[in-house]
Amino acid sequence: MQRAKFALIPALLLLLASCSNSSSQMVDVSLAPAPYSLMVPSEIAKRLSVENMESNSTSEFTAQARAAGAFAQVYIKYKADDGTLHGFAGVYYFAKADFERAQNPNEPPLYGSKVVEADGMVLAIAGPQDSIFEPTSQDGKNSMALYSLIYDPKSFKSS
Repeated sequence: MQRAKFALIPALLLLLASCSNSSSQMVDVSLAPAPYSLMVPSEIAKRLSVENMESNSTSEFTAQARAAGAFAQVYIKYKADDGTLHGFAGVYYFAKADFERAQNPNEPPLYGSKVVEADGMVLAIAGPQDSIFEPTSQDGKNSMALYSLIYDPKSFKSS
């Protein structure tokens, strides 16, 4: 029995060490000027960049969102293994009344789906419809994981 205890402890330590190596630490990616951050695995976070649509774009759509009441608009971009940069999702921060007024029940949501609602404000995400990456590639796996996270309210932290 005594030998079993001594054999069990190293085996459990080895198992614990292998779990910690395979799990990725979650880190916050700021969505400023929206007052939220997105919690993602560090391996995915290092591939993301966030662009303030209002300061980096003079697009008609950005002006339309601002006129509809968007307080903040950011674009999440993903850098693939081959170094190419891909737009991943738009993030919009609205007063709830303005967000609801901007919706047309006969059309897809212009400013994405409501993911977080707090204090009369809405954080909405307009993410991808399909992955542009091969599902079995690392980029495909990252894309699917990120897709799940951006639509999970628990992935967002108020800043």
